[in-house]
Amino acid sequence: MVLFGMELKLNTRRIFFIGFAFFAILMLWQVHLYYTPLYIQRLLENHFGDSGDGGFLGITGIIMAIDNVFAILLLPLFGMWSDKTRNRLGKRMTFILVGGILSVILFPLIAVMFIINSFWWFVVMVTLMKIAMNVWRSPAVALMPDITPKPLRAKANAIVNFVGYIGAILGLLLTTIFVFRVDNTDPQSMSTIPFFITALVMLGIIVTMLIKFKENKVLEEMRPAMERGEELSETVERVKEDKPLSKRDKVNLWIVMGAVFMCWFAFNALQTFGSTYGQRELGTDQWGLLGIALGAASLITFMPSIKLTKKIGRKNSVMLGLGFVIVSLFVANFIPNIWGLIPIFAVSGAGWAIINVSAFPMVVEMASSKNIGKITGIYYIASQSAQAITSIVAGFVFDWIGIGFFWWYAVIFMSAALVLCFFFKPRKVTIEPTESMDAEQEAPTTVIPTELNKETHDERTIN
Repeated sequence: MVLFGMELKLNTRRIFFIGFAFFAILMLWQVHLYYTPLYIQRLLENHFGDSGDGGFLGITGIIMAIDNVFAILLLPLFGMWSDKTRNRLGKRMTFILVGGILSVILFPLIAVMFIINSFWWFVVMVTLMKIAMNVWRSPAVALMPDITPKPLRAKANAIVNFVGYIGAILGLLLTTIFVFRVDNTDPQSMSTIPFFITALVMLGIIVTMLIKFKENKVLEEMRPAMERGEELSETVERVKEDKPLSKRDKVNLWIVMGAVFMCWFAFNALQTFGSTYGQRELGTDQWGLLGIALGAASLITFMPSIKLTKKIGRKNSVMLGLGFVIVSLFVANFIPNIWGLIPIFAVSGAGWAIINVSAFPMVVEMASSKNIGKITGIYYIASQSAQAITSIVAGFVFDWIGIGFFWWYAVIFMSAALVLCFFFKPRKVTIEPTESMDAEQEAPTTVIPTELNKETHDERTIN
């Protein structure tokens, strides 16, 4: 039963804790995205000879896209599977445990295959590791909306991203300490050490979550607040478990998915070929410094962006963030060295943070309590299909036009995302948030309503 006058309270400590799953995911991904393309190119040269024309980027893109192809199929599958799972570990923790442990085992084996100079086994280990990551990514991300009422998800998502980006920065720091050098012909490089460090950190996080986070207990505790949150949703019509989305909400969902697709089409190309661009165009092995600048700026921006979202709304926040990213990437075209790019990437990181705080909550706004994992999987279909395609497309484009087209490629598709956002039409509603909505409490409380509360309740909604 939805209770009038219920105060929605966010347990920030709990959200911070579950954010460590995202910490592990982003730390692994930063290590993987920096080293693996360089390893692939080295192994291809070792086995098939130097292409002589700066090639192999197309093949590298294909191999890097393997996980995204699997992800398009597996992420929604495991998201839906976790929606229906019922056991004493919890519907999400079961997948976090199984997929996380498999990832911990497989990730260091990628480094081992590089050390022994085995190209085909290297590809096999990369493929298996990415399948293992797909087992638990959707369930791990779905934990936040599982236990957070809809009006508070932007703040909760900011906290999760804040914790996650600490992991990303840690991964990037490892890439600057254990640098993979182009002129190092010894395959037993010190650059393999971050794979083992990352695996140990992941193991510690997974074990700690298993011991400390009692998912079933928390879900039951949050049930009244989740029901109240449905009343304050931004969807055009209220989302019900036994009813499909309204036509306008479906259109909004497709628009958000399209914008997410375009964002990742641009961003993943920068991630996949950034280290290559740094070495070939800037003459530096310190590309990770730019990632650190982006991550640090994101960390600083996540929490202030909560107030921005409350003031101008999620849609306008995403558009503002895209504007920051587009302008900064455009300016990057004219910067000839890595030191000049650091402040540019800081601006881009601030914009990226603003986008991320609101984009995922806009998607799970369309979910009921019974299909959050499924909708999370749909969100990943958009991002992963973009990454699958762009790794291949960008690789061949850069082989054809040249890696100097690096920045323009990202600007074009970020701009396409911005255009799509103009067509998103949320329900325009407002409410003055009370202090209790941001309080750090263990559970929601019920306030005895007055007659005035009852009469005015239906007019009270939230951004």
